[in-house]
Amino acid sequence: MKNLGHRLGASGTKLENTIEGLLGSTGLVSDRRFKYWEFDTRESSDGILFVFHDDLILKEGNLIPTKDMKFDEIYQTGLSLGIKIPKFKDVIKELKNRSEKTMIEIKYVNSDSCRDEIFNSVADRHNWILMSTPSRFIDSFPDESREYWRNRARELDLKLVRVGRHKIDLFRASNSRAMWRFAKIKWFFGF
Repeated sequence: MKNLGHRLGASGTKLENTIEGLLGSTGLVSDRRFKYWEFDTRESSDGILFVFHDDLILKEGNLIPTKDMKFDEIYQTGLSLGIKIPKFKDVIKELKNRSEKTMIEIKYVNSDSCRDEIFNSVADRHNWILMSTPSRFIDSFPDESREYWRNRARELDLKLVRVGRHKIDLFRASNSRAMWRFAKIKWFFGF
């Protein structure tokens, strides 16, 4: 069954993963098909977290990786497509006083400052959970710093789970060959 809170309640529309989509969807929380708010976060080349689903964005007829663009360029490109791409902190501000469960998918994070921003934003919110696919987890939490972030998540009592299989803790799984093999198995949705 589809989660009505997917991509801030506007999945499949131009407003997905936008504040406008979220504000237009708040009435959906009473529907039994609403499970939780979900959105995707990534980091721009100038170290700003923003909310957007795709790795690429259409700019002047070309698909450009968002990780190679500064946030202002991403935002302006979004406007040219009729989309107001929000900063992560602005989405957090909109959701922070809501009681519904929230799932934040980490798509691409490259800097410790952005990892820290994500962790601090979720800390003390026990119904907020971070998630990622195994490959994006490895990219966002590379070997050389993974132990630090594993300990930081433990200190803050944060969960970082696998997309599609929310019972698999990726920090824990990445410490065990057997658990990591299980975490990486592609399921129905191809994760």
